[in-house]
Amino acid sequence: MAENIALSYIIATRNKLPYLKIGLEKLIAAKKPDEEILVADGASTDGTPEYLAELKREGLIDYYVSEPDFGLAHALNKLVLASRGTFLKYLSDDDAFDYGVIGECKSFMLAHPEIDLVNTEGGSLNNPSRTERETDPLQIVRALNYETEYREWQKDHTPFYFCDLGVMFRRSSLPIIGFWNPLFPGPDIEFSLRVSKGRTKIAWYTGYSYVNISNPQSVSIVHMERTKNLTERLTKFYFDKDPDPYFLKKWKILRNKLRMGFAHKPSVKKAFEAEWPALVDIAERWIKKKNAERKPEFMF
Repeated sequence: MAENIALSYIIATRNKLPYLKIGLEKLIAAKKPDEEILVADGASTDGTPEYLAELKREGLIDYYVSEPDFGLAHALNKLVLASRGTFLKYLSDDDAFDYGVIGECKSFMLAHPEIDLVNTEGGSLNNPSRTERETDPLQIVRALNYETEYREWQKDHTPFYFCDLGVMFRRSSLPIIGFWNPLFPGPDIEFSLRVSKGRTKIAWYTGYSYVNISNPQSVSIVHMERTKNLTERLTKFYFDKDPDPYFLKKWKILRNKLRMGFAHKPSVKKAFEAEWPALVDIAERWIKKKNAERKPEFMF
């Protein structure tokens, strides 16, 4: 076990073993000697605790806990306290990542001790059923481009929403960054506004490090309505903007469902698990293609 840990990977999971296995296998293969892997399992009943125990016995992961929790934020916060790394990197249990780009962010943070947090661009694969209609499967991934919002933030620190799947932050900066908020089922919305509104020194990498792959068990899908209501309250707090009128909100919900093809229903869970490896492959190829289109750079 390395004495000096540069980077701690933290993963929260619950009853997503088919997804978790693929993600952990890729992470374990990419792990460097100065890195560690920590997993918090919310008392799964699908074999996850046994799987993690075996990985720990084999020395493939460094820490795990399996016990009831109060959701994603609670699980991640426990891992932050258990970790030893100079930097912390949150990985979801059901998305795709590029560990080469993550390594570049690690090197950047080592070279720039004044930076509290770095984030990257990413993609979203929220309608897997489109693979049947596209001649090029990479077209089903949509780029999440935050560069414009980040440049606005550089000028006047206007808070902005961003996905936390690309985030890497410095442990010593926790007093200014803060933990994930357990009141939010999808804590990245609150986290992004709070961090960008405050005094956190943020850098941005214009390369792509992840693709968010929506599935029937995604936090954003399971808690969609609650997350939407909480987001409206955050928008009022940070931007002093009132929520949309009732009819407009209903139209947006219907529009989003139509865009997603009503694809994310618990009844398709088994079929979706079978499609998962192919979707991960599409996401990884999309990341490599995007990063080859132009030379990524760090903005700070």
